Amino acid sequence: MNKEKEYYALTKKAFDFLAPFYNILTLPLIQVRNQVVAIANVGKGSKVLDVATGTGQQAFAFTRHGHNVTGVDLNESMLEIAEKHNKNGFVTFEVGDATHLRFEKNTFDISCISFALHDMPLNMREKVLREMVRVTKPQGVISIVDYGLPYNKMSRVLIYHFIILYESEYYKRFIGSDLDSLLQKVGIEVVEKVSVLLGAVRILKGIRNTIDES
Repeated sequence: MNKEKEYYALTKKAFDFLAPFYNILTLPLIQVRNQVVAIANVGKGSKVLDVATGTGQQAFAFTRHGHNVTGVDLNESMLEIAEKHNKNGFVTFEVGDATHLRFEKNTFDISCISFALHDMPLNMREKVLREMVRVTKPQGVISIVDYGLPYNKMSRVLIYHFIILYESEYYKRFIGSDLDSLLQKVGIEVVEKVSVLLGAVRILKGIRNTIDES
């Protein structure tokens, strides 16, 4: 089984199981969701794409601030939970593969991905980020939320060894990778970095470069 097929199989198995409990497990991230919106800092009514939306918690945070949001995820079990909480229908949820988004280029003012890149093999990470760049308008915002490490050496060791207790091998590869270089490679200029949750999580605000308009 190649790495991509392994990713799809493991993702389905894991999130089919986790879907009913996911919102409880991620309660510590409630404030982070609002911080992501504040850091994006775009005008009310912006078109937002939430990639790997899961149960929609980041998507709902954007709608609470007056944005028009589409949430895309591979896992139908997670989207079923999202729809149960989408009582006003403010978010459009749909099944979709982030490596092949169905949207036209230059569609969204903001594209966001939260806690998904670390689960992916490197080649898939690049495909997903390139798709996010493609569907985001020139100079639009690309928001990335995922694991990080604090600067303090002791804190780095403690947080790293805590997270590997429950995360997959992909976390180790992700945390040791050069995410900044990958973002630059695909056309994302990072303009702001914010560490939260004692440095265990980083919020990156990127801008889509306009070098390649093809």
